Amino acid sequence: TTGFSVRGRFLHDRCGEKVVLRGVNEMVVWLSSGPDGLPEFEEIAKTGANAVRIVWLTTEPAAGLDTAITNALAHKLIPMVELHDATGKWELLPSLVDYWTRPDVVAVIKEHEQNLLVNIGNEVGDQVDDAAWEAGYKQAITRMREAGITVPLVIDASKWGQNIDQLQAVGPALVAHDPNILLSVHMWWTDGSAAAITRELDESVALDLPLMVGEFAQHAVYQCGQHPFDYKALLEKSAELEVGWLAWSWGAVKNSDCQDDGPFDMTTDGTFAGLTGWGLEVAVTDPNSIQKTSVRPRSIETGSCR
Repeated sequence: TTGFSVRGRFLHDRCGEKVVLRGVNEMVVWLSSGPDGLPEFEEIAKTGANAVRIVWLTTEPAAGLDTAITNALAHKLIPMVELHDATGKWELLPSLVDYWTRPDVVAVIKEHEQNLLVNIGNEVGDQVDDAAWEAGYKQAITRMREAGITVPLVIDASKWGQNIDQLQAVGPALVAHDPNILLSVHMWWTDGSAAAITRELDESVALDLPLMVGEFAQHAVYQCGQHPFDYKALLEKSAELEVGWLAWSWGAVKNSDCQDDGPFDMTTDGTFAGLTGWGLEVAVTDPNSIQKTSVRPRSIETGSCR
């Protein structure tokens, strides 16, 4: 293949090597130094991560997208670019596809298609029924394929990324429509127990869903202090099942939510040396951390298959 591809529930690179995503999110588009990902990608790479999810917006020029992708790859990170404009807003999904299918944006995707993942939209939609969600994403996928985009497309769950039941119910129909997709759940669940994490991951694997965890932290987004998330259980179960994950978020751009209950920021300042608390555990010290489980495919490490 020309680039990454999904076979069954696993991502593979262009050389056929299985890739289990291990990395972080960063709000690249809002970096104070500009949306090029530097020096943050260099710092993220020190964890051994093989991927970075890049927050982007439809207001950004294609040239800037090219630069951010290029910089991620220069630091041996698989770039997954996502558009944040429609977070929670189902009716805006087509406007994201308008951006992705612009000729100048398609040209950037084609330039990097060997090494790129495209997350159509971040957490598009709150309460979206199964039929509407399936139809909306089938149309989005088809429009992007017809524009010449061949890379794997990452599809976030509705309910602000959290609706794994819908991924399990309707995901197989999307995979039948286009097998080159990943389904992404954001684990901002009010029940973040090991039992819930284990149950949902086991159920997804039993369905052979190409599932990944696109965001998680040390607790839920709302009433943070009341809803801890057992991230150690996620790391352990994901290692067992070879499920990819990306933690939220690196911290060069501060999260506004939940600062009083232990922040979502993995670092104090966006540097590897600034890793702290849950972020240090997830990135380095846990037995199933990024550093201890991430494998960079040879195609990303060296640029060739051998």
